[in-house]
Amino acid sequence: MRLLLFVKWSLRYWKRSNCRFMNTDTHMKKLSIHHIEIGVQNGEECHKKLARQYGLSLVATRENDFLKQWVLKSGTATILLTQLTGGTGSQSLEKDPYYVPSNLFSSCKYPRGTIESTPNVVDTVYNIAFDVRNIDSCLNRLAKADATLLKPVKILEDSDGKVKIATVKSCVGNVVHTLVESDGYMGTFLPGFTSENAATDCVNSDMISHFDHVTFACNCGDSVDVQNWYEKSFGMRRFFINRDEDEKEGFVINSADIGLRLKAFEYWKCAETGFYSVDSSKHSIKFVIAEALPNQGPNQVDTFLHEHGGPGVQHIGLHTPNIVHAVSTLKERGVDFAEPPYTYYTQVGKLQEICDVGEDLTVLEENGILIDAEADPEDRGNNSEGTKIDNSSLVIRYLMQKFTKPIFDRNTFFLEIIQRVGARGFGSGNVTALWRSVQAYMNNKDDLTKSSS
Repeated sequence: MRLLLFVKWSLRYWKRSNCRFMNTDTHMKKLSIHHIEIGVQNGEECHKKLARQYGLSLVATRENDFLKQWVLKSGTATILLTQLTGGTGSQSLEKDPYYVPSNLFSSCKYPRGTIESTPNVVDTVYNIAFDVRNIDSCLNRLAKADATLLKPVKILEDSDGKVKIATVKSCVGNVVHTLVESDGYMGTFLPGFTSENAATDCVNSDMISHFDHVTFACNCGDSVDVQNWYEKSFGMRRFFINRDEDEKEGFVINSADIGLRLKAFEYWKCAETGFYSVDSSKHSIKFVIAEALPNQGPNQVDTFLHEHGGPGVQHIGLHTPNIVHAVSTLKERGVDFAEPPYTYYTQVGKLQEICDVGEDLTVLEENGILIDAEADPEDRGNNSEGTKIDNSSLVIRYLMQKFTKPIFDRNTFFLEIIQRVGARGFGSGNVTALWRSVQAYMNNKDDLTKSSS
């Protein structure tokens, strides 16, 4: 009996450790985003702003008596804006195949199915829709994980083909996940949407190529519950943000001006689920959890929770193939950025770090772009075969980042522009400087508000 248990455990361990070497398509598995939905009060103004400033193309629209929707795209990054138009008849709105309320809040600490409805008065990013291979398999796993099903499977079709969709409730605030099985669908977006422009003009965007990551702002102490929920429900696995992260505590920023805990997870490529995408052109998505440390006083996460009405999507990372071009262009188009601390570029070793990767200090400083060159977190110590890594032989990998200021009328959601050059995680120096830039902006805004009142 003991021998049998040992063999079973060994096989399971071997499969987990060596799945990327197996002669299957396992190494291609990734969980990718089909689209991200934003509930807005003024969709006309919002879609024009995103098009004018960020270069997103309007590719499809949809309208009925109860709502208006706009679909914008750049590269593989697709954003759906939804505005309720105030039509009467809530039952008819609930029957809409795509509509999901943006004001349904839940928590990992609540019993299954406990959802609180709040007044829908804020612009909010709330639906992270996944492109999946097998929606039925996904829902079976979610049912076993006791996830709350908001909208059951529905088949929608038009002359371009058919899709299957369903929506489940996340444990994070008002976040939901629509599952989209659309393999073979040839339309611009989804059945029922009217194409506005040929999609070819936004496939190869030199501004934004894809969604890089999504960051949740959560209540203090919730990060473990959130991580466990996504692992159980979607087959996600935690990965270290950078080499300074602690396995138990996560990556902690604890100083006089900021107190944050960050953890990250992504779809595990060996997970035996139907959640992975069949579209090889799409990129796998990463998730980051941000929570304030206890007894830290006012901070940006708590500000988000207050202004937003609870946990939710705090920011999205938009990947660009050329961050200098992207940031300079965005500034010219009126995008407001949170600038890094003035001491950032004079830190000991920063000039050498920039020179080592071949970037220009003057250009980066003029645009307020942060850079972090370090090996990926999993490279520290041993490689996958248990052999000690010679750090001197590692290929230099780095990433460059910059945060915008909040894009809505409240201190809630903002965007991050990011360029990765081989790097998978998030550099510790960048993370600290980025979050400090946002905190400094919010502190200054609070001071101005107090002085004017």
